[in-house]
Amino acid sequence: MAKSKPSQATLIFRYYKANPGRDIPHPEIVDWATEAYKNETGQILRDPDRTIRSLHQKGYLIKVNTGIYRYDPDLVSVRNLEDFSESQKLEILKRDGYKCVVVTTQAGF
Repeated sequence: MAKSKPSQATLIFRYYKANPGRDIPHPEIVDWATEAYKNETGQILRDPDRTIRSLHQKGYLIKVNTGIYRYDPDLVSVRNLEDFSESQKLEILKRDGYKCVVVTTQAGF
């Protein structure tokens, strides 16, 4: 069975996870990722900048400054959530009168 190749995002995120809480400048991550991707896949890493921005936009990385990102496991905004069970869904629907409910605060927003 052939070993699966990591995606660019998986490879780049692996480096950030290995260096939690550290501000990593653009040249460092791009140089490492380019070399590691070639070693692991035999292919050229295409557009690592886009991959890093995408990880930030999805909530996996914190943008510290231009070209500097950090992974902080305590502040990652992406959480793996489980679906409600069918009984939980039914209970919620009954509670809310089978209507879409948006909760707002009284803070004037």
